Amino acid sequence: MSEIYTSKISLYQATLFALLITLASCGGSSGGGAAPPPPSPNAAALPITAVNAQDITESVLGAVTASTDLIGIADVIGLPLIGSANPGMTKPAFGDIITQVTACDTGEMTTTWDDADNNLQLSTGDSFQTDYDMCFLQDSGVTIDGSSTVDNVVVTGDPANQVVPWGLVATFGFVNLTATDAIDTVIINGDLNLEMSSDDNVVVNASVGSASLTVLANGSSESLSDYLVTHVIDVNALTQTINASGTFTSDVLEGSVTFAALDDFVVMGDDNPSSGQLLISDSGSSVLVTVLDNINVQLDIDLNLDGTIDETIVVTWTDLDIG
Repeated sequence: MSEIYTSKISLYQATLFALLITLASCGGSSGGGAAPPPPSPNAAALPITAVNAQDITESVLGAVTASTDLIGIADVIGLPLIGSANPGMTKPAFGDIITQVTACDTGEMTTTWDDADNNLQLSTGDSFQTDYDMCFLQDSGVTIDGSSTVDNVVVTGDPANQVVPWGLVATFGFVNLTATDAIDTVIINGDLNLEMSSDDNVVVNASVGSASLTVLANGSSESLSDYLVTHVIDVNALTQTINASGTFTSDVLEGSVTFAALDDFVVMGDDNPSSGQLLISDSGSSVLVTVLDNINVQLDIDLNLDGTIDETIVVTWTDLDIG
């Protein structure tokens, strides 16, 4: 059995596990670890005020952070080096469908790779589907059930071996994909579109977008729509420049807010953003989120969208607890 396509399947499994656990951990909300309990009723309900501006900012930035972790998880640099040969994969003598049934700690998952050109390499037109049957992962304490897919794959050049210029496009889909641990249950539906490319392996351009992605966590529904976040990653300088826009809808908000970066967020290494500006608004109010430095964030609240700042509060990144 070729190590090329067994490693591809292993990478695909690891990617979906990591993405699901990341989304489940955030639950569209802030902080690491298991999804926190829902806020008390109306704690962050619209319109935006000085009382709820911090909670609303946390929710929006938390949802963006959770989805953009796909960029790190699916980093195609080193793609063929992740994973190892796994037993249980079968391939017909003639055809391009590769199937693997993998035992979890309990339960199992079945991954199907449609190798469109039958070349045993990730290439344009390939697609994947994984069906989880109560797949329990002991290390994370998460049980996964439901289905996930990767399709709309477009490969430019040779991203696997870092031969520049290279590019990768793919859509990650979720159909009632459920993650359950000892405390929480998270259900994910929708899609995330990933694009990555580089002309020199120094600067990597990446984006994640979604027409609709919904997370049901602890009985509370949150969703992103008309969503796009772009990253420019400088590998040598260890910097990221991030821009985001879209619509965030939440039961807790009792409605929707739109958000758009007015100035890109700049992140040095693993630090908090040191600059950037994001406007969050509903139909009658707004909060302008301005990064003062890698410690402090200013929230300017316009209570009636008349262009006048009615209240200003300064919080720390620790206060926001984005995770």
